[in-house]
Amino acid sequence: MFYKKELKNAYNILEIQQAYERECQRRFLSLKQLFPDNYKRMVILEHLTIWIIAEKYAISLFGNSDRYWILQK
Repeated sequence: MFYKKELKNAYNILEIQQAYERECQRRFLSLKQLFPDNYKRMVILEHLTIWIIAEKYAISLFGNSDRYWILQK
């Protein structure tokens, strides 16, 4: 999975955010092609999954609370 590889190579909040945004866009386009009529609800679920992964990685990398990650974004 490209996303986890990008996260492992990230060393600051900006790189994590960029990896997160690329993954959201990639999954959005995939879901839109697969489910043209009902992709919006699925995109929200995928977005939350991607966010949680990025947030956990940022916390483990920087040792900060989730509030720090939200404030930086």
